[in-house]
Amino acid sequence: MTEPAIDQLILVPGRTQAEVVLWGSAVLEYAATFPGVTISHDYADVGRPQFERLTLVQPDYWPDAMWALLKQNPRRFGVEQMNAPTPEVLAEILHARVYYGLRFGFQTVDAWAQVWPLGFSLIGLHGRADGEMMPPDIEVSRTARVEAVKLTSHATTISIDALRAMNPGLFIMVRPIMALSQNGRPRRVSASEFVDATSSDLQRLFEADPSIQYVEVHNEPNLAQEGLGGSWANGVEFSSWLQDVMRLYRQKWPYKKYGFPGLSPGDTIAGVREGMRQFLSESALAAARADWVGVHGYWQTDKGMTSPDDGYTWQVARQYFPDKLLLITEFGNPSQPKNVVAQQYAQYYGMLRHVNGLGAAFGYVASTSDPVESARWAWRDEAGRDVGIAHEVGLRRYIH
Repeated sequence: MTEPAIDQLILVPGRTQAEVVLWGSAVLEYAATFPGVTISHDYADVGRPQFERLTLVQPDYWPDAMWALLKQNPRRFGVEQMNAPTPEVLAEILHARVYYGLRFGFQTVDAWAQVWPLGFSLIGLHGRADGEMMPPDIEVSRTARVEAVKLTSHATTISIDALRAMNPGLFIMVRPIMALSQNGRPRRVSASEFVDATSSDLQRLFEADPSIQYVEVHNEPNLAQEGLGGSWANGVEFSSWLQDVMRLYRQKWPYKKYGFPGLSPGDTIAGVREGMRQFLSESALAAARADWVGVHGYWQTDKGMTSPDDGYTWQVARQYFPDKLLLITEFGNPSQPKNVVAQQYAQYYGMLRHVNGLGAAFGYVASTSDPVESARWAWRDEAGRDVGIAHEVGLRRYIH
């Protein structure tokens, strides 16, 4: 079916003619597919009345004069802002739209069903931090009526069988585990070493349950304890590492869906963490080439739950990747009393339930043997008692 012509201006940045050419080239496939596209570097074009849509690449690049012209345009038209940090990332974003035949991306529930047929954000829980789910973890999951569980690759068929007995339709995702630090210091682990070290665990889980499709590749790579400063120096180097890992995994299991891992939220702390936004911008090409993007959200106050720097970091990822499936692979509040946290979690699941393109949110964590971490994060204590979070989540007060 022929696409209708829509007068659409795509404004690309570039401080030199060569840069403008690179940015413009990233749009060529899209422009050839959808009629009516004009590619420009001249921001004065936003003042022209014929355009129905404006796609603004790197909105922070443009001067105040451009925004003034936009406001003065007598014809109000739709504006989309794309935070693509490089031409390669922009090309990946637009290629997905060409592939799905969606000029303006995934706008509706029906459109998102092409990549997430379940249709709404699942209520998820991160399994036991030590790997294998224990009977009290299963009971907590049952009480909370969870719809999704995230396992680490150290789990075995014991966990799979128990979860399937609890809920045969449960969505299960897995994260491969390998230590990328030693004695508190990051160490160098190549992509091939990581894949070799984790493949047997993954194969065991895939054989136990072939329906497991979603794999979160690694965890919080902007932290020193997770490889920063050892296996990679910054997000650019991590992007290359992750693409190599996904390539090797796809050779073994071509039909699984590999996810960019959730980052540690917050600003840069020397020797500990590179800021989330900076690292995401640097590693955006790997995220754009992943099948989905993981997000971590943590908060310590009531207001923090919906802050884009704390509990709502998924909004930052959405600015970079308007058409990527997002999964909140960890979230939690380690600071406030458990009864307050329980109500927040129930509300959090409810607020996210019908966000287009958000597949699931996994609360951190069912349990852990570390007593300090257990007191801060766990949904049950080491005696097996539900601390109240699962009960409140299971009531579904905020799910509509």
